[in-house]
Amino acid sequence: MSSAKAEMEAMLAAFRKEVPSHYSVCSLQAPRNDCVTFIRSEKYIDQLHAMAGRGVKNVTVIAPSNLVLPTISGVSYYLTDHVDLLFTLFNNHARKGDDPRKHDRISSSAIIDAGAVIGAEGASVAKYKDERVLFRHYGRVVLEDDVYIGANAVVQRGRIDETVIGKGSVVSSLCVVGANSIIGRNCTITIQAGISGSVRIGDRCWIGIGALVRDYVSICDDVFVGMGAVVTRDITAPGVYTGNPCRFLRPHGDS
Repeated sequence: MSSAKAEMEAMLAAFRKEVPSHYSVCSLQAPRNDCVTFIRSEKYIDQLHAMAGRGVKNVTVIAPSNLVLPTISGVSYYLTDHVDLLFTLFNNHARKGDDPRKHDRISSSAIIDAGAVIGAEGASVAKYKDERVLFRHYGRVVLEDDVYIGANAVVQRGRIDETVIGKGSVVSSLCVVGANSIIGRNCTITIQAGISGSVRIGDRCWIGIGALVRDYVSICDDVFVGMGAVVTRDITAPGVYTGNPCRFLRPHGDS
């Protein structure tokens, strides 16, 4: 065993002594009782306060050592210089052996064409010295009524929560929908489009052939993204968008 792996095992062992053995993992966006989650920076502190409003109890938050954190009922903190690494190690330990497929919710009216992969894992990696640790994905996949998934498309399962394809939406052949992404209702993701992780796409959107959407980007309802466009920022107004980087072209219906 390398020295780095030994150090990671010691890091996990020290953390496990601080949390009850039955704790699982959750996200800041969907906290649950008796769980471990994490925070990277102060911009997410509002989500910590939101936990108190939800009445969530017994949550341990892995946080950076230099972060000033609020006192919140039911929330405790574990400070470290290796937030992503420790959360990855604990996730892999706490959920090892789980079968995430049993949590998937796939409508009986959904159509999944030949070669499509539903529930693939994304490539989320934490690094420590000369070692890399894959964050195992245990979130579920939700395919709502009348969804169509084309041949050889890939829908990755959520890291912790879920990846959702909304009612009546189409994901064409050779597309990739990344982990934790939520596609609204009656959308069309056309051939070879790539939707990165944690994307939010509203209802009645069209993503053109070969278009790419960067991770954590949100697209509002009624947006048409032209073929080959690269969406790197949130789109907050309906209309037609094209280009690299993607920009507003015209409202719907204009010639």
